[in-house]
Amino acid sequence: MRAFEERIAKASDAGHVPGLVHLASGAELVELAIIHQLTGPIDQVSGSHRSHGLAIACGVDPLALAREILGRAGGLSNGLGGTQHLLAPEDGFLTSNGIVGGQVPLAAGAALSAKTLKTGGIAVAFMGDGAVNQGAVFETINLAVSLQLPLLFVVENNGLGQSTGASYATAGSLIGRTRSFGIAAEQVDGSDMPLLLRTADRLIGWVRKTCSPAFIEAKVPRISGHYHGDGQGYRGAEKVKDPLDSFREILIKTGSEEEELKELELGARLRAEDVVGKAERSKDKSDTGLKAWQQGGGF
Repeated sequence: MRAFEERIAKASDAGHVPGLVHLASGAELVELAIIHQLTGPIDQVSGSHRSHGLAIACGVDPLALAREILGRAGGLSNGLGGTQHLLAPEDGFLTSNGIVGGQVPLAAGAALSAKTLKTGGIAVAFMGDGAVNQGAVFETINLAVSLQLPLLFVVENNGLGQSTGASYATAGSLIGRTRSFGIAAEQVDGSDMPLLLRTADRLIGWVRKTCSPAFIEAKVPRISGHYHGDGQGYRGAEKVKDPLDSFREILIKTGSEEEELKELELGARLRAEDVVGKAERSKDKSDTGLKAWQQGGGF
């Protein structure tokens, strides 16, 4: 996930990505821990404007994903959706959404479908802490409780909504707000992989068993800017620890060899280079997809 996004950032620097690129560096462990407990496509996931890694965690074809981000033919939507609007429901990734909080009611629709059709599936809505201040998110939490929907809300709280600190823009605690609706809610350290796995297992099991919503607030750092290339003049000089470094330390303590981990990282970088490189060499524009959309009444 990290290697893929770092290579996408290079493609953006080269002018190959239409629009801004929003990276999820620092939130990977949270996304992996939760997706690990899901079964796609029975379970469906929705994400925000920074969902490249989330799509990979769901098992989306990385070449099709890279082509979509670059606006190329052969992408998930033949290059028409781009970096912020990724769709692969066949892999359990319902959609990402460029509107802050817009993915949350979409996940509620997937949860309602799963309940109505009795598939045994659940829906998971990933969002940032800024999204929790959106009215549509509050409405969806209320609806999920009222209709008893199998829906897990996951907030990746990095303390920043674009360039605005949560201490300035967010009143009270997110856990306190959510518990006022009467749903199970837990706060976790997004760099503690064993804790994340235990929490995900417990709350996903609760959602699936009781057909009712739950909420996880994961504290994560934002290693990159709001978008790739963001000067981040609004941030201080504080240093944040990379959760991947914390995970590496845990793995070494539990018996993994450092050289083995280095080989895995190198393999990931080589695969990312191969996949994104192929996407860059793909047909420049999705003319085929555009024509098909026009013929289908898309305009």
